[in-house]
Formats: sequence, C-alpha cells, structure tokens
Amino acid sequence: MIHKLRGLSWQSYAWLIYSVPFLVASFASSFTAGETAAMLAGYGVFLVTYLAGQVMRGPRILWLMAVMDLLMIGFGRMNPGTGSFLIYGAAMAAHAFPMRGAMVALWGQVLIGVVIVLALDLPTWYYMMPVLAVLIGAVTIQGVRNDENNARLRLAQAEVVRLAKLAERERIARDLHDVLGHTLSVVVLKSELAQKLITRDVTRAAAEMAEVERIARDGLAEVRQAITGYRSSGLAAELEHVRETLVAAGIQATIEAGAVPLAPAQETALSLALREATTNVIRHAAATSCHIRFYAQDGSVLMEVADNGRGGEAPFGNGLTGMRERIQALGGVLQREAGQGTRLSIRMPLKAEG
Repeated sequence: MIHKLRGLSWQSYAWLIYSVPFLVASFASSFTAGETAAMLAGYGVFLVTYLAGQVMRGPRILWLMAVMDLLMIGFGRMNPGTGSFLIYGAAMAAHAFPMRGAMVALWGQVLIGVVIVLALDLPTWYYMMPVLAVLIGAVTIQGVRNDENNARLRLAQAEVVRLAKLAERERIARDLHDVLGHTLSVVVLKSELAQKLITRDVTRAAAEMAEVERIARDGLAEVRQAITGYRSSGLAAELEHVRETLVAAGIQATIEAGAVPLAPAQETALSLALREATTNVIRHAAATSCHIRFYAQDGSVLMEVADNGRGGEAPFGNGLTGMRERIQALGGVLQREAGQGTRLSIRMPLKAEG
C-alpha cells in the first residue's frame, strides 16, 4: 500500500484542506486536554481511512465509508468540522462499484448522514452536509467514470496504432515478396540456361549472364522503389517485361491489353499481381503457353492469366495471399480456377483514387 501512496497525485492531498476546520476546532479552549487528544486521535484515524480510500478499489471501500460515519457519530456534537467526514465518505463511493452501484452507495451514505444528524439532534446547518455529499459524490463518480473511459480510449488508440504497424509490416512483406520473388526466379532461370549453354555456345552463355546482371540490377532498383513507395513502373511496362520473361522460360506468351484508365494504386496492385501470377506459371505450372487478358467491362477492370499447365488446387501461398489482400483492399475480387491448366482472374471497380 505504501508504494501506491507514493503514486498519488498532489490533488489527492489537496482535498485534505476540507478537513482542516475539524483539526483547528480540536484546539478550542472549551475542550479539555482529554477531549482534544481524542479528537486528534480521531483525525489520525480519518487520515489513514482517507488515504486508504485513495488507493483501495472495490466493495471493501464500504468499510472505510462506515469508519467516516462512526467518526461523525463520535465527534458530531463536539466538533463542528465533523460534517466534512460525511462528504469524504460520499466521495469514496465512486471507487466502490461501477456507475449504478456507486450511486446506490452514495445515496446510502447520504441517508446515513441524515439519520445521524437527526439522531444526535445536531444544529440545522448540519443538514447542508448531506446536500454537499450528494453533489460532491455525484461529481466524483462522474469524474471516475470519465477517467475510466479515457483509459479505455487510450488503450483502444494504442491497439489501433499496433494494428496499423502490423498491417504496414505485412504490406511491406507482401511487396518485397512480389518484387524479389519474380526477379530471383528469372535470375535462377537464366543462370540455369547459361550453365547449359556454356559448353555449347559460350557467346550466348555470356549474353545470358549479362542478362542476369541486368535483371539483378533492375531488381535492386525495384527494391529501392518499393522502399520509397514507388513500387511499379506502370502496367504497360510490366506487361512487356512479363512477355520477355515468359519467352525466356520457353513459354509462348499471348497478351491482349486494352487501354483502361486506372488510378495509381490500382495500376500498382495489378502490376504486382501480374508479376506474381506469371512467376507462379514459370515456377510451378509446367506450362507451354500463357494467355494474358486485360480489359474493361461493366465499370470494372478485368485481368486474366491462364496457362495450359498441370492445374491443381494447391493452397494459396504467401504470394497469392498477399495478392488477394491487396486486391480486396481496393474493392476487387481474385478468383482461381483449375482444370486444363490454371486461370487466375481479377476484377476491380474502375474509380478515381481518392
């Protein structure tokens, strides 16, 4: 409990100012030394009870409120400052229960105060104490509720920040996978081709290795662009790059692309999706042909990548999962059909970027 008291704010101690009249009145000349000592002891009990109420939470606070009532009963007729104890007890109700229970405890404390005033036949001005207890107790309860709501709001904001950081990390991971996965696949493909040619056609093997160097440099530039937020050189350039990559892999490429106005975010998403789709064709499909269509229809842009490979319904990997999440974030839909090969289709609404 001591370490909790160290964490109290200065306001908690400032509220003790309302108990000063009781302390001052204890030294009045009309009191005997024994009465003064009793009141000082009572004030010590009050201090301990008050400080305990600042750190304690839950129904146990009702015992502290009862102590305040006993102090009022014990010194009500002797010391006119005793009425403040009722107000302190009413303020404690805010920490005893949630909103409704706290209000019940507050009204119970006020009722006890009225009964004490009547039973001890205290002066009329004592009736102001229950009224002040209602006002101060209600304000305290509302203040505690506001503090709790603000604490929940801060936690919610912290959670939003955490989720935003998590989403950003996942986005970066998807983008780097899309950029590096395609580039490294082409590097591996051309390196294998160069190894096969080196004993038969040194000139062509050297040309393939030069192409590997160019692709690696392009990949490095794309990674730098991804870091700075410029992840795509445009869909038209990506279509041409995909055609060259498919041909280099020995896959016949057919591309039908119409002129479709796209927002920058849509063009970037479709470019990365196209790159991932053709990478999968090269690495997994064992296909000999690939047909790519890009066109507008009924207010949407559609992109299809179909191959004549082995097909199958393998679970989505990181690449396809990232592609689907990116497309869905722009209001689009990604579908995969497997049969005589695999057909990947993307539909996205045509709209200007906000």
